[in-house]
Amino acid sequence: MYTTMTSYTLEPLHSRQDLIEDTVRLLKEEWPMCLAERLQVVETPKCTGLPCSLVLIETREGAKSEVLGHVRIVQVHPQCEQRVYIESVAIKRSRRNQGLGRKLHELIEDYAKNCLGSRYLHVSVRSESNEEYYRCLGFEECKQVTVIAPNVLRTFPHARWSCQMIPDEWKFLYEGGEIVTKEEEDKEWIRRYVKDLYKA
Repeated sequence: MYTTMTSYTLEPLHSRQDLIEDTVRLLKEEWPMCLAERLQVVETPKCTGLPCSLVLIETREGAKSEVLGHVRIVQVHPQCEQRVYIESVAIKRSRRNQGLGRKLHELIEDYAKNCLGSRYLHVSVRSESNEEYYRCLGFEECKQVTVIAPNVLRTFPHARWSCQMIPDEWKFLYEGGEIVTKEEEDKEWIRRYVKDLYKA
């Protein structure tokens, strides 16, 4: 009986320029109005470190590598060197409900721990169903954190940043915007979760 070998890897997009167009298509499928074309600017070979885009790649024996997912990771406040924040996650629509979300998160945790030297992985949850999902993955509710360089692929024409900082060298990529007050944010259903990558 012949079986095809399939493997999944998570690689930084800046080192896989050949996959940028496929990644842009995946993100446009998920968020049609997003600014995914900016990946050509922000994910060049010189753009190492954080923030970064990572792509979930499926490799099958005798077939071309396929982009199945994308995740963007940014830095939490500089005084919190061991903390990173998952800013966005997308899985190819035609491949959902196949366990790839859980596989992607396993690879994210491994990358954050072993490649970025991080101990804590933060995420924002915007629905109760996602809240249960992240709890099952071992995340626990935590207080709000300050994040460096919010998403350059932001879909809103007038960005509103809450507890986030934009480095001067990245400001040209943003449309501008206003800071959301704590009272305004409290009106939105949002929860902050964190996972200790060294906790058994």
